[in-house]
Amino acid sequence: MALNDIAFKNKIIALQDEMIQADDYDTAKVVYAEKLMLAIKEYIMSGTVSVTVTTTGTATNHTGTGTGAIS
Repeated sequence: MALNDIAFKNKIIALQDEMIQADDYDTAKVVYAEKLMLAIKEYIMSGTVSVTVTTTGTATNHTGTGTGAIS
């Protein structure tokens, strides 16, 4: 599954809308940080990691390196 930029952007906008209505600035900062962290984690975890690995060795003993991308 590809990263959903629109959903991520909408979560951030909703969070900003919520924070603008906050009465207690110090509490709002903590809430903002927690909700932003969760939105970022959800966004990153929603992506697909594809890796190409090149190995050397025998059928039972491998070594190798890989290069990946998140999409």
